[in-house]
Amino acid sequence: MTDEPSAEPAVVEGTVLETAQATTPAVRPSAIVLRGDQDEFDHKQLSTLALISPGLANAPRGHLAMFFHYCVRTGLDPFARQIYMIGRTNWKAADNPDEPEKTWTIQTGIDGFRTVAHRAAAKAGESISYEDTVYYDSEGNAHEVWLSKAYPAAVKVTVVRGTARFPFIARWDEFAPTYFDRKAGAYVVAKMWQQMPAHMVRKCAEAGSLRMAAPQDLSGVYTDEEMERADAEAVVRDGEEATRRLREAAGLEAGKSSGDETKDGPADDAASAEKPAPKKRRRPAKKEAAPVPDAQAEQDQDPPKRKPRKRAEPDRVAS
Repeated sequence: MTDEPSAEPAVVEGTVLETAQATTPAVRPSAIVLRGDQDEFDHKQLSTLALISPGLANAPRGHLAMFFHYCVRTGLDPFARQIYMIGRTNWKAADNPDEPEKTWTIQTGIDGFRTVAHRAAAKAGESISYEDTVYYDSEGNAHEVWLSKAYPAAVKVTVVRGTARFPFIARWDEFAPTYFDRKAGAYVVAKMWQQMPAHMVRKCAEAGSLRMAAPQDLSGVYTDEEMERADAEAVVRDGEEATRRLREAAGLEAGKSSGDETKDGPADDAASAEKPAPKKRRRPAKKEAAPVPDAQAEQDQDPPKRKPRKRAEPDRVAS
């Protein structure tokens, strides 16, 4: 037996501690790393998060505390953009004063979902596995691989945790985001969803299945693909709001143009009635030519009398 310390580092609950004979210098934590003794973000951390997501600078303190809670619970790094919080305009606030102006959503990528689910299963002594993905066409026929150029109608992903199965079906109509294309004059599917339709809707189905498999760790968290439809709707609402304001500034009724017609008849009757008709510029009146006098009438008329001129008296010669 010897009392000399072992050259191998000691391990305490999965954390490697340095020994006296360790030659590798200790790595100091950065100023923004989340520490175990804090219960909310400090000033430096909030300043850094505001650079990553500018909208967080105006986030309420309660929502920031909730975001901190999700970062700790999931173990994802917000400074590496593994998890983030996004604020969106709440359109219900326009009609209901009790509604907040913004709604805040905790989001992450599909890789973050996989990391959290596998970590939660490992803590419980279980494993995560997948059954074969099933793709469905518009007729309801199942396909093992999607090879059609058309969009899949739905995708089914089943996550298996231990002995429990968690199937989830994502429909194309429920998740695919659409935007208004001004050139085409119609709503079109987002570019990435056009290029990889089966892959994008599959990630939505996988996220829903993983959330059911690890609800304690993933409830309240959404993937980017799941929220793209909400982002598209926000863009459309912003465009509609901007159009309404322009029409109000122009004196037109919101949501209707002067040439549009509705079921009840021509649109903007009230607006057109209030708007005065443009005044026409008046042309100067033509001068009437003086009537030419008749020659016979001139002869019949007496000539104008002339006043007699006074004769000048001759100068008298002095005698």
